[in-house]
Amino acid sequence: MALRTAGSVLVVFLWSVAVVLGQDGWSVTYTNQSICALKGSTVELTCSFRYPSGHKVTSTFWFTKIETEDLGQDPEYAGRLEYHGDKKKDCTLRITDLRERDSATYKFRFITDQEGGTFTGKLGVPLSVTVLQVKVTGGHQDKTLTCSTTCTLTDNPTYIWYKNGQHINKPTSHQYSVNSYYSDSYSCAVKGHEDLHSPAVCVVGESCMNVTYTHQSICALKGSTVDISCFYTHPSWHNVTEVSWFNKWESGVTKDLSLNPEYADRVEYHRQTEKDSTLRITDLRESDSTEYKFRFTTDKARWGYSFPGTSLAVTGSQVEVTPKWSSEYKTLSCSTTCTLTDNPIYIWYKNGQHLDESTSPQYKDPVSSNYEDSYSCTVKGHEDLHSPAVCVQGQSCNRVTYTKRRICVLKGSTVDISCTYVGYYYATSSFWFRSDKSTPEDLTTDPGYAGRVEYTGTYRGPFTLRITDLREEDSAEYRFTFKANNIEWGHSFPGTTLSVTGLQVKVTPAAEGQKTLTCITTCTLTDNPTYIWYKNGQQLDEPTSQQHSSNMLVVWDSTVDIYSCAVEGHEALHSPVVCFQVEVTPKHYSKYKTLTCSTTCILTGNPTYTWYKNGQIETVKTSTYSVYPDAVDSYSCAVKGHEDLHSPAVCVQGQSCNRVNYNKMRTCVLKGSTVDISCTVGYYYITSTFWFRSDKSTPEDLTRDPGYAGRVKYTGTYEGPFTLRITDLREEDSAEYRFTFKTDNFDWGHSFPGTTLSVTGLQVKVTPAAEGQKTLTCITTCTLTDNPTYIWYKNGQNVQGVSSPMYSISSENADSYFCAVKGHLSSAAVCEYSTIVQYST
Repeated sequence: MALRTAGSVLVVFLWSVAVVLGQDGWSVTYTNQSICALKGSTVELTCSFRYPSGHKVTSTFWFTKIETEDLGQDPEYAGRLEYHGDKKKDCTLRITDLRERDSATYKFRFITDQEGGTFTGKLGVPLSVTVLQVKVTGGHQDKTLTCSTTCTLTDNPTYIWYKNGQHINKPTSHQYSVNSYYSDSYSCAVKGHEDLHSPAVCVVGESCMNVTYTHQSICALKGSTVDISCFYTHPSWHNVTEVSWFNKWESGVTKDLSLNPEYADRVEYHRQTEKDSTLRITDLRESDSTEYKFRFTTDKARWGYSFPGTSLAVTGSQVEVTPKWSSEYKTLSCSTTCTLTDNPIYIWYKNGQHLDESTSPQYKDPVSSNYEDSYSCTVKGHEDLHSPAVCVQGQSCNRVTYTKRRICVLKGSTVDISCTYVGYYYATSSFWFRSDKSTPEDLTTDPGYAGRVEYTGTYRGPFTLRITDLREEDSAEYRFTFKANNIEWGHSFPGTTLSVTGLQVKVTPAAEGQKTLTCITTCTLTDNPTYIWYKNGQQLDEPTSQQHSSNMLVVWDSTVDIYSCAVEGHEALHSPVVCFQVEVTPKHYSKYKTLTCSTTCILTGNPTYTWYKNGQIETVKTSTYSVYPDAVDSYSCAVKGHEDLHSPAVCVQGQSCNRVNYNKMRTCVLKGSTVDISCTVGYYYITSTFWFRSDKSTPEDLTRDPGYAGRVKYTGTYEGPFTLRITDLREEDSAEYRFTFKTDNFDWGHSFPGTTLSVTGLQVKVTPAAEGQKTLTCITTCTLTDNPTYIWYKNGQNVQGVSSPMYSISSENADSYFCAVKGHLSSAAVCEYSTIVQYST
């Protein structure tokens, strides 16, 4: 019988009159005559057996169909059977995570060491697995709700009812009377199994308050990224005022995860329509293992937080070697504390070299137990999250263990990247290298690191790579390699990923009259740093100042005070705040004007400024610029390295100078569709205009570009917006587009930023959802502009009433599906069961 360690689970103990079968001292006694249990729950089939003296039991097992087929060997029950009995008299079986197809009659059989010493409990225990459903009956106003099942649940359960996701305290019966209201939804559960609730149903109509989670549970790797998604509905006359995700609730109070310091810089909310939401958590930690729920509020109602959400389990990977004792051959298993979602593919490494890929967590062949060999595993797509290497025999095999898998540090600082290594044979050479190089190259010989790299350490002790004066281009994965007599360790083995970041201050509104300042980085800094805040150049060090050592600071809204941040120990590397505008002095008419590129605070690092006159780069590099005021001229400024963050163009004299304002800085549209890119123009006596791509070495009128032949049209007048229309869009049309015009004495703005266009196809992604279902998602490579409406087709026929980018289907059909955006082209069809990604044509 396959054994599994019992965990902390809810168990249904079911008792009835004992049934005894047998003769002449042989018998099997089933305590349960029959069982009806909920899908997803755990059940125990309690049982005892006896046999004549002089016999010794050698084998015990349960079966459902064929008397000789042990359920413990059936893949359908893998990881779900726990034999709690023994080989003396107890034959109790526990089945976890019940499925509807588990419904059957379960029988016990045992075998002794004597000839003919076998016995089967013929009657068995009939098990029926059911789900909860709410049935609505009654008249127009008063309704009766019934929490129904396909069989009568054992042990007279207590029922729990939910209204709009909120637990209703009073009713405990399987029936509940309500006054109907269009916005209300109801669902039910059984006490002790609140996570196995029924689907919510509307009492009246089809558009009531409801939330449906894509997954009930997710198991993900430590260090990876997870998406937790849901759909929500509400009556059309409700307006949503607030949405949030949370994982803690006490006394009716919830805390938005995006405001939780434990998830700082690791949480993002995404949506593709007005009625779906995805919580994305990056850099997962084991402490993130908990249940996550979604909440939304409308102007008339609120969805409750007592309704079960999605349970997340975060696990690392380990290599298990069996048998434990000495053996010529060993079996390797890549084990996790929970079953990873989405049927991953496993990758194996021997002595740090890539070996094999398999859909099974077991290495496909037994391995010989050589003392020098080490093995590790990972999951495809997460090669940087591999397991620790383990020796197959003994403790002195070839292996490298990195002290940290990821490090995030400040630009300009110093970092130590360390590992310990052991070679079964004496190492003859070793060095560090960047994994993004085509050939491993010793960093001490790389000109890009000249004078900034040092190796320290010894064999069997920590071996350290030190990099000083860090730059953003140093962000990479660093690996260690060594050579011994007959091996070269691990060019393909993941090392330590280094991310180098600067500091920035982000300003967001808080309570009335206040703002929240956040000291942000492009990655989460290692070692929980202490933050330092500066107000008007002075450090905030008062113990009473709000969160003065946190990366967030709440301040009174002021146009006078300026703030910046730093990290303790790196005070010289504090943040800038970039916010430009051009100030023109004097304000009145003057022969000369002084232009100042101003910011809300003093920029760090003595920046070099870039000035634009009528959209063309000038040679001036200082923050001030004196000009002769011509009524037609406009000026703007930027900081070198941040040219896309330029200031608005200002007229030096009057308000009708030469300038261009783009309606949108970015737009994302579908391949095959049509896009309009527009701008408004200030001008004097324009003689010609055209649009061009900024990635061309010389500005070229798009109407003359063969790649756009027959697909480009210009519209607009000098008094209205100028528009570039591109039809039959292709992915290669993705680029930045700029507008230029000529007057009698100058050309406008070849070097001035324009509108960036991204062109995407539609793609149907198939992912497992709840038991017996799959989720189809219509995805794009960028977020489509203007909140599109989605259309789904099943076997070429439009699916009515579905406008979301996500669509749930049964796993048991063989239909084809594709999606489209209203008014545009569709994706290619995908067959259910297919995991092949297909794009529109």
